Amino acid sequence: MKKNFKAVTASLLTAGILLGGMAAPMQAEAADISAKYGSTLNISNESRVIDNIINTGKGLIGKAKYRHAYVPGKYMDCSGFIYYIFKKNGININTLDDDKQVKLGSYVPKNQLKKGDLVFFSTKKNKWDITHVGIYIGSGKILHMANTKYNVTISSLNSSWYKKYYVTARRVVK
Repeated sequence: MKKNFKAVTASLLTAGILLGGMAAPMQAEAADISAKYGSTLNISNESRVIDNIINTGKGLIGKAKYRHAYVPGKYMDCSGFIYYIFKKNGININTLDDDKQVKLGSYVPKNQLKKGDLVFFSTKKNKWDITHVGIYIGSGKILHMANTKYNVTISSLNSSWYKKYYVTARRVVK
């Protein structure tokens, strides 16, 4: 009986069905991984997982609304959006707080950004009091939960606001 249970469980994971809910195909390898402060997650299928995270976020364009209350997939702020899209792809970043998210993974210079890196901004005098976070999607663009006017959107890092308030970037997955 134990042998059959293990075989069935392995088959379900391979098919992309996780205990406790459904996951998109090809995400099982990243299931139930927990991010830690100051260390980057080494995932064998990094590119596919990052593409899935970005696609999950893009799938919320026109659907999810900016709110400081967190209702997964419906209402969230920028850090809740990041938490949600990672969590939906099997990576628990363990916090909805952008001031804590900025401590995840490892530092990345702005000129070395890769798809999947988290990008942080601050409008405060103390630049390390983070006020916004997005995910880098390549070609100088970020995907993020912008505000109540734009909700989930794609923005250029070269636009004036993002240049002025840029603080740092962190790589959570490699």
